[in-house]
Amino acid sequence: MIKKLVTIVLIFSLTSCATIFTKKTYKLEIKSFANTKVKVYDSIYNLPAKIEVKRSKNVLPIVLISDTIKKNYSLKPSINPKYLYGNLSFVHFAPIGYLVDLTNGKRFYYGKTHFLNISDTITQINTPIRKSYKNFKDDILNYFTEKHQTNKGQINLFLSIPWINNFNFKPNGESQKNSSGFLGLSTGIEYYHSEHKFLSLNASAVMDFITPVPASISYNGEYESLSSLSIALTENHKFNRFALGYGVNYSKNNWRLENTEYDENIPNSNKPISKANYGLGLIANGYFRVTDNFFIGLNYKPTLYNINPLNKFQYEHVISFDLAWKIQLKK
Repeated sequence: MIKKLVTIVLIFSLTSCATIFTKKTYKLEIKSFANTKVKVYDSIYNLPAKIEVKRSKNVLPIVLISDTIKKNYSLKPSINPKYLYGNLSFVHFAPIGYLVDLTNGKRFYYGKTHFLNISDTITQINTPIRKSYKNFKDDILNYFTEKHQTNKGQINLFLSIPWINNFNFKPNGESQKNSSGFLGLSTGIEYYHSEHKFLSLNASAVMDFITPVPASISYNGEYESLSSLSIALTENHKFNRFALGYGVNYSKNNWRLENTEYDENIPNSNKPISKANYGLGLIANGYFRVTDNFFIGLNYKPTLYNINPLNKFQYEHVISFDLAWKIQLKK
């Protein structure tokens, strides 16, 4: 009994939804103005008419005929909605159904109805699905290639929230410290010295707060926290919606050990302590313009040379995912 059920399920899934519920032909309705005809395949029909057409991946040529003129059209097929959505009804077998229907002409159709205007300049006709896909593709292409006008001499106020931050610090006399957390604040000024290039002076403060939004948090016992203050100067290049920058960075990287239960009379009770490294390094960033004034970006700030408390080469870094806004102060 179980083997039979499995066999039935496999046969059903391998035939797929579109194969079962869709015929090789269907009725396509074509409309136009009065006293017009249409030629489909080798037959001529008075309009309006419902014409039996065969599903195919090939373009369907049709000819609109009036008293004075003939006009050739190319009706482009698209995926049948039953193929797109029907197989999803069988969730577990949907991938098999889609694969099976890839070799089946039933997955295509030419739309349900079309109105032909012999005065139009259009000769290629798309189904609603093809039109939607084309419009969507054009919208996406236009979105990413849209040029946001900036001018030489323009000045912007830059405000951002470094929302997600990753730290790698080496406090003096301590082991390597790694942490990730949330929140911070950054502000700066941008000056466009050409239409597509700008200098940016920026100051930021970031931390490894435990929650992604400000909240009241109670800590008990020992816990560590990392934070950083920095000033950076970058040269930036704008490409449509993208901007890439590079420059130098001066930072103060802080490590704190807190202990809410510290008692000097208790052995091995660690006293709260904080240490900071002051250093010089580089910065690289990239931003994407989501809307006219809102941006998302990534900042990488490696510190390479420690100035204080010791003069030495030492690597530390802060990496931040940024939510940013730009306000134009001067055009």
